[in-house]
Amino acid sequence: MAAKKRTAKLPTTGAAKQFVFAPGQWLAALAAGGLLGLASPGFNQWYLAWFALAPLFLFIYSNNRYIKQILLAFCFGLAYNLTYLHWYLNLAPLDWLGFTGIYGYLLAMLAWLITATHQALAFLLFAAIVARLPLKSSFKLTKKGRGFINWPILLLPLLWVLIVNKLGNMPDLMGVPWSMLEYTQYQQPQLLQCASIIGGVGICALIVAVNVTIASLVATTVGKNKFRTIAAENKVTSAFHCLFTAVAAALIFTAGYFEEKALPTNDDIVSTALVQGGINIDMQKTVHRFTIEDLLENYNKLLTEYDCHDQLVVLAEGALPTYLRDQPGVLNWLKNKAYTKRLDLVLGSMDLSAAKRPFNAAYGITSGGIVLSEVYHKRFLVPIGEYTPLMVHYLPEWVKRWTNTPAGGGFAAGKEPVVLALSSGKVAPLICFESISPEVTAASCRAGGQVLANISDLAWFHKSDCGDQMVAFSVLRSIENRRYCLFAANTGPCAIINKSGRIVQYAGQGDKPVLLGKIGLNSKITTFAQWFR
Repeated sequence: MAAKKRTAKLPTTGAAKQFVFAPGQWLAALAAGGLLGLASPGFNQWYLAWFALAPLFLFIYSNNRYIKQILLAFCFGLAYNLTYLHWYLNLAPLDWLGFTGIYGYLLAMLAWLITATHQALAFLLFAAIVARLPLKSSFKLTKKGRGFINWPILLLPLLWVLIVNKLGNMPDLMGVPWSMLEYTQYQQPQLLQCASIIGGVGICALIVAVNVTIASLVATTVGKNKFRTIAAENKVTSAFHCLFTAVAAALIFTAGYFEEKALPTNDDIVSTALVQGGINIDMQKTVHRFTIEDLLENYNKLLTEYDCHDQLVVLAEGALPTYLRDQPGVLNWLKNKAYTKRLDLVLGSMDLSAAKRPFNAAYGITSGGIVLSEVYHKRFLVPIGEYTPLMVHYLPEWVKRWTNTPAGGGFAAGKEPVVLALSSGKVAPLICFESISPEVTAASCRAGGQVLANISDLAWFHKSDCGDQMVAFSVLRSIENRRYCLFAANTGPCAIINKSGRIVQYAGQGDKPVLLGKIGLNSKITTFAQWFR
């Protein structure tokens, strides 16, 4: 009688079962992160930020193994950033970089995936740290042990700001603090007025605190034995926690309300014009090239058509892609135009130091026809896009080609804020995504800037939500410093944002090429700008 064949079964450990046979949590983490991503500027579902982060804390403090806890947090962060950074896909087509057809779209997708993965590592780092902290759920107020203050509600928001906003996005680590929670609220300025006291980081901490409170409430209701640390002792205590968070939020929003009401209304009024040059990136990268003379003719046409005179005029980043100090003919044209039309000009160009170091720069020319000797050099450079990080030198040649800037091989970084003292006021220039840096912006205001002017080149991303997300950053910078902010991108959008963070004038991509408006000047340093360095 033939021996019966036996099929060997491999032993399955508890850990293996959790990873192989329980896909529900992984899908839930991805779905929850994607849902929170819809709160980002562009999708504008801002209300989601106030509760859609709560699942992350339930994943972190669930009774899973440690490695699964932090990997669930990574999945959540990956889906969140893939949704928030969807505009990376609009990098394609990339013919100007030599990647034609499908290759350009594949490269854009790769850049999207790499950036989102890099940002998701901050979520993983946060989970890896806080999941191991011995936090007790409540502070004991009575001998009977009734808890009132939930320590996670107090400490997790602080740790989030320190780990995700700061440590996880350090420039030395190629971190770019783009997809921060506070920017989801840019169309709700009434919720943001306290940023002049606590900053965007404070708004972020408040959003996290509300989500931790919700997570604690859910954990307590479902059963605190299923979650570690974050659940309250009982439902009554959980209700106290909710009340505590609600009162704290109400006090913060009330302080912001009175801060806005106290703003002076007798500002010096300045007429302004933001010029979209409509310059496509192809002018630098393909056979279709504009000469500097072509660009000057275009600007002259726009200034004439919109009858620009007696104004502060802002031209975008790279408006004249040349080393402006080495172009006496161009400088004479600009000085003459400023003098005859009584224009204060702020424009983007390039600068070269005595040591032959190239800078992405902003120049100022007064209505008296004087080119200011102080030239602003961009301080916060785009990794890979504007400079080559050390680690990139070891990557393939096609990666290095991303640093093919107008300067030829990347820019050097400026060190100090520079204020352009024009006839109409002192302008603090910011270049491109420097608006994501509250540190850089506050330093410019402390240096004497009365109005912020962000000049950007967003033609790289074609028609996308990238520009609207940068406008969202500028809203926070305006409130934090109580400065008008002028946002001018060469292909749009352009926006004028007042001291309360309200967008008072806006022109989208492809809309009218010159945006006209009025701004006020302010020299007072806010509480936030004084303490945040």
